[in-house]
Amino acid sequence: MRILKTTVFIFISMIGMIFIMQSCQKKHAVEAAIIDSLITKNKKTMNYIQIDLITINERRNEMKSQIAVLQKVKPDSSGLEFAINFEKYKGIYKVYNLFIENYDVIFNRVRLNEKQLSNLKNSLIDNQISGSNFKLAMSKERENVEVNLKNAETFGGRISQLEPDYQRLSSYFDEQVKELIKQFPELKDVLETSSPVEEEKD
Repeated sequence: MRILKTTVFIFISMIGMIFIMQSCQKKHAVEAAIIDSLITKNKKTMNYIQIDLITINERRNEMKSQIAVLQKVKPDSSGLEFAINFEKYKGIYKVYNLFIENYDVIFNRVRLNEKQLSNLKNSLIDNQISGSNFKLAMSKERENVEVNLKNAETFGGRISQLEPDYQRLSSYFDEQVKELIKQFPELKDVLETSSPVEEEKD
């Protein structure tokens, strides 16, 4: 008889806990939905930086070496066309360089935001955070997610936009550099010492 009472008590307690949890979830449904929308936005950040890092880094190193040579001696064909292309090429290099330098920062921030949003949602559902503290936490998390998303859009989006210009100018300046090295063999050292790949081999 005692076993039956214990079983009934446990069963009623479990039902009570489920009811309380459901009530809490309904109570905080709006706040939870806001957190979920930030979680979705945070995941969207990754879409902008899902770019082949190895390829981008190789291109960055290639441009750095070419620019180092071109700044030493401008080709005979230099003129308005060369000047415009060269400024654009240096701009592309700057964007690629910034992407590589900021990738880890953006990626790690996505993971941190993900963890903090999950913790905030759990605290909300478990009634472990007051309304005023929740508002402060939400304001901070919203800013963190939106700033990181904006940075990802800026760096990742620019890489995609610049792809056609990179393809055209990379071929253009590759020929320029080859011709310069034929004329001035000592420039080969400039090309090699400006390449991180070559430095690693040494």
